[in-house]
Amino acid sequence: MIKSENKSRYCEYVSFALAAALLLLTFPLRLMSCLLAGMIAYEIITSLSRHISRLVRTRIASWIAVFLISLLVVASLVLLVAGAWNVLTRDFANEYDLYAKTNSMLQEAQRTLSPVLGDYLPQSYNDIQNDFFMWLQRNVTVIQALGQRAVHFMAMVFVGLVLAVVVSLSQGGEHAASAPLSYHLQQRVRRFRAAFRNVVLAQIKVAAVNTLLTAFFLYAVMPLLGHHLPYAKSVIIITFLCGLLPIIGNLISNIIIVTIALSVSLGAGGVAMGFLIFVHKLEYFINARIFGSRIESQTWELLLVMLLFEAAFGLAGVVAAPIYYAYLKAELKALKVL
Repeated sequence: MIKSENKSRYCEYVSFALAAALLLLTFPLRLMSCLLAGMIAYEIITSLSRHISRLVRTRIASWIAVFLISLLVVASLVLLVAGAWNVLTRDFANEYDLYAKTNSMLQEAQRTLSPVLGDYLPQSYNDIQNDFFMWLQRNVTVIQALGQRAVHFMAMVFVGLVLAVVVSLSQGGEHAASAPLSYHLQQRVRRFRAAFRNVVLAQIKVAAVNTLLTAFFLYAVMPLLGHHLPYAKSVIIITFLCGLLPIIGNLISNIIIVTIALSVSLGAGGVAMGFLIFVHKLEYFINARIFGSRIESQTWELLLVMLLFEAAFGLAGVVAAPIYYAYLKAELKALKVL
């Protein structure tokens, strides 16, 4: 009996080591996009399949249902990305309109910001084009590396989606593992899935609230005050996408909104700054409530972990930090040491 308990405890330690190694290896192997895409697709598929399985009794029919759901989920994700890209590119599709808007924004920025920034601002759209082409010539190798990383990113996302479909089809339900190592590995997977689900759902709620407030500001508050910000649809999409990055994403979207508002007028920039400060304070309480109920973590905890992961692993670390931290806390609580 004692020998069996020691074996189980040893297998538990091995499962912890394997889980930690696999999660950390996603950074040097650049598999974070594959992990995130696969987990998101898998969670959606399993959630929908759970409801379908109540209606479908036979195993073959269940497989067919899961396969159809998998195709629907993958197609929906692809269409969602394509739709967002279409909206973003539509704002910049008309070259003459972009030229006119950019010149107008630069002239207003020169008028309002020249006392502060002096000669650092470009004078016209042509200046931006010339500076951009000069930068491209000086950084050809950087552009090539970015292109390779973009291709790798898309390939890993596709692999993650395919793996999610394959795993969903191969699982007919959760089975009790007879071997102790298999049992403990299943425990690690269950807790990681729960942590991932909690963090993603919490962050989607935060991003949705932030996007709704931004849309209200752009389409209701600013027009009432006589200001019409350009590229409002693109700003809303960027706000939601940036909002999926905890804390840092809001800073990025806020900088974009204030910059566009300042290009319209100094008054519009002031209004945008005031509104965003108000929203930021409101979101602090919303974030604390949402994340506190989901993963029982304070904002300062997430910020500290994100800073450490960014220093160690770069942008991928920023994305993974809340998920890994929530998983770590879940394991520590299960061990009753936290």
